[in-house]
Amino acid sequence: MKAKHILLTVLILFFGGIAFYSMSDMMTPYVSFDQARNSGQYVQVIGKLVKSKPVQHDEGSFSFFMEDEQGSRLKVVHTGTKPLNFDHATQVVALGNYNSGTRTFDADRLLVKCPSKYTKENK
Repeated sequence: MKAKHILLTVLILFFGGIAFYSMSDMMTPYVSFDQARNSGQYVQVIGKLVKSKPVQHDEGSFSFFMEDEQGSRLKVVHTGTKPLNFDHATQVVALGNYNSGTRTFDADRLLVKCPSKYTKENK
């Protein structure tokens, strides 16, 4: 009987740890560009894609500029592939750390918000 309780406790802790790890992105705070530059922590920043500046492609990564509501700009470098709908994005959420050496935000995850194809057209 005691072995069953120990096994049940271990299973609960194991699955609780998995749930906590999978929810860690939801606990990453949104911060302003200035806070991201100064915090040194893993954070989320949100802004619109600056379409007047071209996306730069490098081996295994690409970079682009984001602009926040105050008009501040931030260069973002993402290692990985560009999301399929990236060029149509109205907003971009980048998760990562600010690199003071390169003066870029090094993102390991990107989320893009695109205009909905389900919105009603004005006729």
